[in-house]
Amino acid sequence: MAPYIPQNYLPNLKKYKYQAIDKSLISKYVLASYWNHLVEIFPLWMAANMVTLLGSLHILVAMVLNQVYAPNLQDECPRWVYFAFAACVWIYGSFDAVDGKQARRTGTASPLGELFDHGCDSLVVSLIMLLYATVCQLGETWWTVALVFFALTNFYMSTMEEYHTHVLFLGYFSGPVEGILCFTLAALASGVWGPGFWATDLVQLLPLPASVLAQLPVLTMAQSVVAGMGVALVPTVYTSFSNIVRARREHQLNVSSAFADSVPFAASIGSVIVWLWESPEVLSNHLVLFLSFVGFAFSYIVGRVIVAHVTGAPFPKLNRMHIPVFLGTFNALAPRLGLTKIFAGSNEVVLIWMCLVYTGAQYAHFALEVIDTICSYLDINCLNIKHKKTN
Repeated sequence: MAPYIPQNYLPNLKKYKYQAIDKSLISKYVLASYWNHLVEIFPLWMAANMVTLLGSLHILVAMVLNQVYAPNLQDECPRWVYFAFAACVWIYGSFDAVDGKQARRTGTASPLGELFDHGCDSLVVSLIMLLYATVCQLGETWWTVALVFFALTNFYMSTMEEYHTHVLFLGYFSGPVEGILCFTLAALASGVWGPGFWATDLVQLLPLPASVLAQLPVLTMAQSVVAGMGVALVPTVYTSFSNIVRARREHQLNVSSAFADSVPFAASIGSVIVWLWESPEVLSNHLVLFLSFVGFAFSYIVGRVIVAHVTGAPFPKLNRMHIPVFLGTFNALAPRLGLTKIFAGSNEVVLIWMCLVYTGAQYAHFALEVIDTICSYLDINCLNIKHKKTN
């Protein structure tokens, strides 16, 4: 099997320089001071990647609570669970914001740090969206699917943009800052007033005649958030593509090939939607399991892009993580093609479990192999500091 990082691209690791632009007003005027004080609690012997890992583990703790109290993303949890969700996600976001500061404090900033940080982020982004679905009682519905896919699309576009422009761009409203803040406030609201208020029909609150309101569709507060994310995604994607086009033209590179880089991801999302459409049993009864496997596949795909970015390698196209997605979709479409569905009815959950095991194992192999390769080449450790900073 070909290595994830070919030998001829390893020297680029020592040339890599992280660049970011953060236009968030909340980051600049509200949270900057908090983050500067927070990073001081971490000892100088603690590696930045350990800070990242500890923060991400809080999302796993929240997901365990979710599976205990609301595995269908709709059951009402004890009020303390919503407060726990808020605390876990806030801690994750806070640690994610200061891991880079910790790396600079300890003199250990490296390409591995960016890869480890973004890798953890890509793993937990779908989990946070599932937690939001529970907070607002969206349940195992297309609203939850849309919520997760909007977040994944935003993350992928940001990663693709960084690959082509060599700059991580965070706008006035971004997931790592405002997104975390909004989730925290939403979870706290459910903890205080209960999740039922998210079912309020916003349409009926409009100052319109009753005859007009009767013709309008129901749109709850929870659904309006999802719809708002969808609307906001349009200018976000447009801006990402615009920045990519500008960067490609500045370097006199072909523009159309950059657009082609989004096709594999779009094909994956499209395939998953078709799979769920053809298998309503999966949507209504096994959505958390299904989206967990999709999350592993997504994180692997994004991880390959980040590796290519820090090593200067070509943009990755289709890879082995697309196999379970396309095979599962083919299985779901088999009856429409006049073929027998191999995994039909309740047996389809067996296929999803197989996909989860495959994607989880593949992602673990990728992550461990890449970490080992980078650590060996740069003579560093991942979760502890090998060479102490010298004054």
